Amino acid sequence: MNFRFTGTSTLTLAAATLCNSAVLADQAPGLVPKPDVIVVTGSRIEQKLQDVAGSVAVMDSTDIERQLSQSLADVFRYDPAISGTGNAGQAQELSIRGIGGNRLIYIKDGRRLNDGYAGGGGLLVGRGYLDVAQIARVEVAKSAASSLYGSDGLGGIVVITTPDPKDLLGKQEHFTQLSGGFQGQSNSYHSHIMHASGWGDTQGMFSLSYRDGKETQNFAETLPGYDYDSISLLGKLNWDLSEQQHLKLTVDGYRQQNQQILSAGSQQTEDTDRQWALSLDYASELGSDLYDAMQTQFYLSDYQQQSDQILPGAGRTGPYTDYNDYRFEQQIIGFRWQADKAMQQENATHHWVFGADIDYLETERPRFKTRIEMDGSLSLDNAPQKAFPGADTLLGGVFVQDNITLKQLPFSLIAGLRLDHYQMQAKSNPLYDEALLADITETALSPKLGLIYRHNAQLNLYAQYAQGFKIPPHDQAYQNHGVEPFYAIVPNPDLQPETSYATELGLKYQQGDMSINLAAFNADFDDFIDTVVISTAPTFIPGVQRTEYQYQNKDKAQIYGAEAGINLWLNDQWEINTAIAYSRGKDQSTDQYLSSISPLSSTLMLRYNGDTFYLSALVSAAASMSKTPEADDAQSAGWATLDLLGGIELGNWRLNLALQNVLDKAYVPYQRIAGQSADTDLGQYTQPGRSLSAQAVYRF
Repeated sequence: MNFRFTGTSTLTLAAATLCNSAVLADQAPGLVPKPDVIVVTGSRIEQKLQDVAGSVAVMDSTDIERQLSQSLADVFRYDPAISGTGNAGQAQELSIRGIGGNRLIYIKDGRRLNDGYAGGGGLLVGRGYLDVAQIARVEVAKSAASSLYGSDGLGGIVVITTPDPKDLLGKQEHFTQLSGGFQGQSNSYHSHIMHASGWGDTQGMFSLSYRDGKETQNFAETLPGYDYDSISLLGKLNWDLSEQQHLKLTVDGYRQQNQQILSAGSQQTEDTDRQWALSLDYASELGSDLYDAMQTQFYLSDYQQQSDQILPGAGRTGPYTDYNDYRFEQQIIGFRWQADKAMQQENATHHWVFGADIDYLETERPRFKTRIEMDGSLSLDNAPQKAFPGADTLLGGVFVQDNITLKQLPFSLIAGLRLDHYQMQAKSNPLYDEALLADITETALSPKLGLIYRHNAQLNLYAQYAQGFKIPPHDQAYQNHGVEPFYAIVPNPDLQPETSYATELGLKYQQGDMSINLAAFNADFDDFIDTVVISTAPTFIPGVQRTEYQYQNKDKAQIYGAEAGINLWLNDQWEINTAIAYSRGKDQSTDQYLSSISPLSSTLMLRYNGDTFYLSALVSAAASMSKTPEADDAQSAGWATLDLLGGIELGNWRLNLALQNVLDKAYVPYQRIAGQSADTDLGQYTQPGRSLSAQAVYRF
């Protein structure tokens, strides 16, 4: 639902950056949490954020509900250091400090999520195939994470946790929650039921969500329309084998359909994304000489995307219609084992965390085409098409980290190391020349070192160094297709892993009604993978050259910046939260700016907390962006928007409302146009105008 007023004034960037810094109270959505918030991304075990030498953003189910998030891409929309791509019903990704895609690890309930990849000028497969109504918590660590999590930890990690039955039940035997709502930006409706019950030493729960909506429009509402719907089912069963031993079975399924009809029967697309997972977790606190507690997980997951397309075309023989059946399939078998051990020494306390991960990924990219000529003849009949042949990938790693607290000195040390080995082998396929598809086998060592100085009970200073790496993606190493005679992409079996070297200095302060976070970071990247023109040759068409591309490792890139924030309680009801993020990045081999970097961005929130209700005003803003890789690349103007959030609790009922883009501002976030040509019509990338969303929740 979009509606507009005239005669409203605009807000300036200065208004949004007033008091710009970032830490927030537990109630404030989208900024950096307080130091006493419990996180797991720092050590793979629970610890206070103040004991983590790095920046971590946290959103829990209450935050997600209050800001009426409808997809993973907008959960962190009020954190200026994290940006999302994709809208409801589309493939989605997060970008952390300018790094996104497969350069981030996505973990859900301990298991690795499917790969994402881009193609055809846009994101084809992302990681947003889940319903945010079923999320209990999302953590984002904003730095290299390979020392604990292995490959893909180049720029950070996204850890998604869903609720366990015990979390819902508390001391009750039964728990039920019903919710439903409307999202104005995508004209979507959603409903959700979650139930948990306990029977002695056994607890179970299920969560069922359904969404139905349309495309998220630009400001002028001129984008081609589509319809989508999704259904998500989550089930868990816990057995307390004893007071110290626990077994958990999880079933997780998701299906999303997206249909776009531009011309019925001649130009239409239907995409279906399906994902399911089955995992078995065992946890023990029995202890031994080796460990105090231990966790084991075995899981299976299967992701499939099918895109059925009807597209018109024309060639030398005249017009035709193509019927395409394009798919992406990935199955993962995974095993996790980790343990922790606390040890006391005369001058120090050690908390060791160690373990092993094994993941086997089977990936395929089948594509088929049927072509009907204008006269009705069949020139192609379900003919296989090239893209990449798929691959079998084995990832294995062992890790250890020691969290050391010195008793006589105000210091804590974090030292971690992980050894990974991986093998990738292209699948045999008659479409491809196997001589060009060599196996890739490598070993990676990822260290981490952190230092925390406890100046007093209120102030911690920290420093961290961490390395990350990303194995060569199967689609880039084995990409082998083209459109003759115009271009071709050839495989490159000599691709090396991308690596990162990240340092961060920071401050965490909490005193009474004020908390402050400051962070400065620098990340150097080696062997970034990008497309390179390796040859050109004339074709039989006058003036047309055939261009041959290949994915290759480039030299070096650097991203640096700073983030700052403040949370201030003015009294028992009023609070202010602000956040600002600044970053810059360059390809050091060419001295060109990186297109993935965002301009100076900030958020300012003023919130009133009543006994049974809350009201929030949030100003989000970004400066103009002119530091683009090429002079003729698209640039963005500065902008600021105002959102209003509110809610009320009446007994077992909760109602949340959100009025977004209150001033009906037409604006273009730079992330949406990065890499586009300056002569591109930017109107299609403008964000929606004013919209209203609402959600009601009943719990008993």
